[in-house]
Amino acid sequence: MRKYLSATVFALILLSVSASGWCQTPTLWQDPDTGQVFTKPGEGRVPVDLSTLTAPQSSPAPAADYSSQAFKDAVANAIGEKKAATYPKIHIGGLMYGEYYYNFDKENTTNDNGHKDAKNAFVLNRGYLNVLADLTPQIGVRITSDLSRVSAPGNNNGDYEFRLKYYYVDFHKFLSFYPGMEVKMGQFQTPWLDYEEGLWEFRVVDNMLIEKEGYINAGDLGVDFRGPLPKGYGSWQVSVDNGEGYHSDEQNKYKAVEARLTVNPLPQIDALKQLQFSGYAKISKQDFLHDNDRYIAFAGYKYHDDAFVGGEYDWTSGTDPMKLTHTGVNNIKGQGFSAMAWYRMPFWKPIRILGRFDKFRHDENAVGTTVTRWIYGVAYDVNKNVMFVVDNDRATTGGALKKAGDLDNNFVKADLQVQF
Repeated sequence: MRKYLSATVFALILLSVSASGWCQTPTLWQDPDTGQVFTKPGEGRVPVDLSTLTAPQSSPAPAADYSSQAFKDAVANAIGEKKAATYPKIHIGGLMYGEYYYNFDKENTTNDNGHKDAKNAFVLNRGYLNVLADLTPQIGVRITSDLSRVSAPGNNNGDYEFRLKYYYVDFHKFLSFYPGMEVKMGQFQTPWLDYEEGLWEFRVVDNMLIEKEGYINAGDLGVDFRGPLPKGYGSWQVSVDNGEGYHSDEQNKYKAVEARLTVNPLPQIDALKQLQFSGYAKISKQDFLHDNDRYIAFAGYKYHDDAFVGGEYDWTSGTDPMKLTHTGVNNIKGQGFSAMAWYRMPFWKPIRILGRFDKFRHDENAVGTTVTRWIYGVAYDVNKNVMFVVDNDRATTGGALKKAGDLDNNFVKADLQVQF
């Protein structure tokens, strides 16, 4: 092969020289078996027709259409066909919580021509549209819109509206000595609820206790730091944010500091690597004289995707956020706990049973400020994208809460969760 290439190059050089008029066209001879070219005839050699040889013509390489390729890759990535080869890499997804409920507790109903019939309705509790984009290997963006129903008095009462839940820039893998660390700036997930809901997995049924009673929010504006502990021993998250949550404007000059530390004590043992203990604190102020602090202690255990059991204890100090028992600014101390579990049926993996018990006292120094809740049901995981749940959600409230309009309820529900 090397000889053939050498001969061919030699032939092309001679052809070029001949074409320039410096010499007459030479006669070359070639061995058809080996392809070797000679300047003299010999046994088995045949003459080479130099008129058929042409020097290779170089053509300019087409200009790379980066914008077109980036767009094609982004679309392909968004619809899930393949990973995009260029940046930005964009993924579009969504999450829906829908239900039909029937409230057997007639305490919550209105008169229908003198009759108190149990209220029932089809409800779209939440609809999230997520747009996630990787701008570079170290920079990402998330935008999440939240579809919710307007309940405030006015012409649009009962309408569905989109509001912004998350919009942040995520810087990650920028520290060579700590690649797992992330920094988020904008409106992001606060340290507690996203973590706990990921373990419980049934946000479609109801909010977690501390959010249900109005004490913390799932998102806020500020800056957030998070990362894993070494060798699978847990994770941490610290944020500095406005403190009011994504539902409200900033109300004062003070900022909230929120922090979560999760420890997995036995990550090297497969059956126990998801045993975890967590602590959460939110330190904030209502004004110069009054604090708004929340503390949570949590223990949980998840066995692969087959079972989960967990529980939390909550302490609150500051303004009663639901204004159920007090008005104005008060240093009210409350506390409560929640226990939750689910179990996947070994004989039919798509089926899970679930249960939760909540109890919270809004003011530990006042009677009639306690709410108690039971949730139990059966879930069917159609696949990773679709889940059905049938459950009973019951709550009883103290006398002071009832006077403020927080009545008992006894919901039987059919819930639907769809994500993509």
